[in-house]
Amino acid sequence: MGGEQSTAANLEQWYILRGDMKYGPYEYRSMISMIQNAELQDYNYAWAPHLENWTLVGELPEFSKDRLARLIQTKDHLSGAFIERKFPRKDLKTPIYAHNDQSFFDGNTLSVSENGALVLLNDPLLYLGQKIMLHFRVSENNPVAFNVLCEIVRKNYSKQRLNVKSGLHYAVRFLQVPETGSTQLTKWSRGGGSKEETNGILKVHE
Repeated sequence: MGGEQSTAANLEQWYILRGDMKYGPYEYRSMISMIQNAELQDYNYAWAPHLENWTLVGELPEFSKDRLARLIQTKDHLSGAFIERKFPRKDLKTPIYAHNDQSFFDGNTLSVSENGALVLLNDPLLYLGQKIMLHFRVSENNPVAFNVLCEIVRKNYSKQRLNVKSGLHYAVRFLQVPETGSTQLTKWSRGGGSKEETNGILKVHE
């Protein structure tokens, strides 16, 4: 059943909106590649003949993380379109603060690796390529506070919110990590229960 669905999706012709311009058609594999390379974001709109309206990519079941993970796990022929992570990743919720030289806001991590993280922040206006400082707060998961300079590499649409202002997840790549932070990140990402590289769906951080 899954193979039949993926084959149908692959043959489907997809279109995307960039501003007021429509681009396409693209095959399903090409859409996956654009998502992987951050050329297509969860908050961009896409359309295919089976859809009634233009829909946010983040709301389309064809591009949900669960579906993409199944393609990899079942070794679907489309799994070759995915870029494997270079660093193992760990689901981890721990509190953080962040600032961008103008504003200060709070949030929490959703997953971490030695080279990046997926975070939920109380600011929906940050942009790709922007540098921010993350402060990992002392918590049940974190015995020692530390700061990490990061670059935003992806914005993911999300229905999960910290408050009314926040509707985006941010994937960040670490640029400068102190020794204390590096040690803790290694413990988190390489400790028990870390995800294998082939479970990495999106190359949002490595």
